[in-house]
Amino acid sequence: MIQWLRRHAIDLGPLRSSRSFSVIFWGRLVSIAGIGVLSTAIPLQVYSLTGSSVQVALVATVMGLAGFAGALGGGLLADRLDRRRLILAARSAAIVGFILLAVNAFLAEPHLAAFHIAAAVDGLAGGISATALSAAVPGTIASEELPAASALMAVSLDLGMVFTPALGGLLYSVIGPGWLYIAVVLVSVASVALLWRLPSLHPETQAPEGPEVPAWQAGFSGALRHTVAQAWEDTREGIGYVARDRIIGPILLLGFIQLLCASPYVLIPEFAERQLGLGPEAAGLLYSAPAAGALLASLTSGWTGRVRSVGAVLLVVLCAASLGVLALGLTSSLPLALAAMALTGAGDVLAEIFRYAIIARRTPDRLLGRVSAVWSAQGTVGDTLGGPLLSLLAKVLGPGGAMVAGGAMAFVVSLGVAISGRQLRELQAHPSELESVDAQR
Repeated sequence: MIQWLRRHAIDLGPLRSSRSFSVIFWGRLVSIAGIGVLSTAIPLQVYSLTGSSVQVALVATVMGLAGFAGALGGGLLADRLDRRRLILAARSAAIVGFILLAVNAFLAEPHLAAFHIAAAVDGLAGGISATALSAAVPGTIASEELPAASALMAVSLDLGMVFTPALGGLLYSVIGPGWLYIAVVLVSVASVALLWRLPSLHPETQAPEGPEVPAWQAGFSGALRHTVAQAWEDTREGIGYVARDRIIGPILLLGFIQLLCASPYVLIPEFAERQLGLGPEAAGLLYSAPAAGALLASLTSGWTGRVRSVGAVLLVVLCAASLGVLALGLTSSLPLALAAMALTGAGDVLAEIFRYAIIARRTPDRLLGRVSAVWSAQGTVGDTLGGPLLSLLAKVLGPGGAMVAGGAMAFVVSLGVAISGRQLRELQAHPSELESVDAQR
């Protein structure tokens, strides 16, 4: 039993071997705790003020668009600046947005515009921070520890999203939104304090052509002085690398399709009411089930670091996640629906573990920020378009039928890539990395 646990339990090696990674892990976990609370509190307050779900959606759209811009801009900056300073600056800017929410909540008549401003600030800051953090992680650990590090980063997200949305709803009703936002500010300050302990995380850069740039022009001011043409060239280089690479390109395409077709969250309330015949409590359980499945998969992900045929296993995992959504649409039983959602969450997080490890290994460090930005951007666009797509399908097919159609489409595309994408299907982990993981255990 002990031997089985050692082989399958999540690998904590990166937390022991790298102080920098440990700081990133704990700083991110604390930050997500605050974000999880906000994910419930902001919609509750906006709906309380307006009585309109459309207004709730508009605030979410502003945050999504700002996050998209932040991811792309953050990718450029993360490949030119000290990633530690970039993370700290972005996280500090997000705190300003949280303070605005707190001040607005204590007004006799809170302003709706404050939510849009805060969403823009926090979305932009979050996009920059997430991209810089993703680009920074590979430089803090050995290459063979990337699957374990990816699993640990997933755990930090899953832990936050399992408990804190429910906590946000409870605190909202007990202490009110103003004090809740103040609590989020304090938690965010604690996260910045943890991340302050990071060392400098400069990207690897190629020597620039042309005359040497004076020292006083380096750093943030130098990055801000970049011309639009140069910024576009930098962005195009990152996008071109993704498009040309026969492994990374298909991986990002598969992630986009998964979010576009097989992300059923916008249909959960309607599904619970119309197909299960149940109320908000069932919808809440269905929202929590993917995070619970993802957490279980992350905690038992020790085997991922020993997988040799990483490309084939990634494709199997993506197909399983698509089938989970399809199965959800077919059932009218709450226990089976919860199991299907948990399967979807487990498949999503395992796919994330393999995707991150593959992308980090294949991407030169000088491009990691821009490739991470493309990854974040495709996720944001897929999620933004996927909700309306499934909603339109639900008008014709019903919520369950839309889930079945979306899951089937994602499965067919994943299967098509598995059949036609020989390089991805046959991708192998380097033998020396597998030997190193076994030696550490």
